[in-house]
Amino acid sequence: MKLPFKANSAMLLTCLSILCLHAAQEAAAGDKPSRSKRHPAQRRQVESDADDKELSKAYRDLSRGQLDPAEKEYQAVLTKRPYEKDALLGLAVISQRKLQPARAARLYRQVLNEDMGNAAAAAGLISLSIPADPVAAESQLKELLDIRPSSPELQYALGSALAFQQRLGEAEQAFYIAYSLAPDSALYAYNLAVSLDRLNQPKDALSYYEKSLNLSKTDKTLFDADAVKRRISKLTGQPPQEWTR
Repeated sequence: MKLPFKANSAMLLTCLSILCLHAAQEAAAGDKPSRSKRHPAQRRQVESDADDKELSKAYRDLSRGQLDPAEKEYQAVLTKRPYEKDALLGLAVISQRKLQPARAARLYRQVLNEDMGNAAAAAGLISLSIPADPVAAESQLKELLDIRPSSPELQYALGSALAFQQRLGEAEQAFYIAYSLAPDSALYAYNLAVSLDRLNQPKDALSYYEKSLNLSKTDKTLFDADAVKRRISKLTGQPPQEWTR
């Protein structure tokens, strides 16, 4: 069976890093305490409004693959708010995509030093070790999931560690749980589709390929949409242009 991509460690790290950034952005939008409850050094309303705009711009640049401008924008925020988790996580993602694992690990640890329960940072840090030792990464992720079983980013990272070991059935289960916990994620839907495809379940795979394309209209996850459309075309027997978003 010809699949939409050939798995490799660079793609795995990219997917995981994008996931961690998305999780951090969602947490920032829904769970971030009000400005008035933050550390006094961070309670400068006029500047913080400007910084929030800069964070949004950095995230947009990163989602488009414009790493250098995004890095400058995150750094600019950190010069004024050195403990801003969104900026630290954004820089960690950029470091992973620039193949700078030591710097990425330092940034993830910096977030964890301030917020030990940050699942995005924990998943990102462990993801760095998956290509070298997926078994150890699996063990660490399972320990964290004993504490945070409803964390979609940890479930997704576990699926990636299992897939790296070619344990496809178990990986599919972890990807399914991740998607169930966060059904608006194009990345979760996409990897669930791929895992089902590899398990020779084309009908179910097709459903999640279609969902990943629909979700990618609002969730700007970086995966090859054209390759997904071609795979859908092969599964349905319809021309790819009929699946144009």
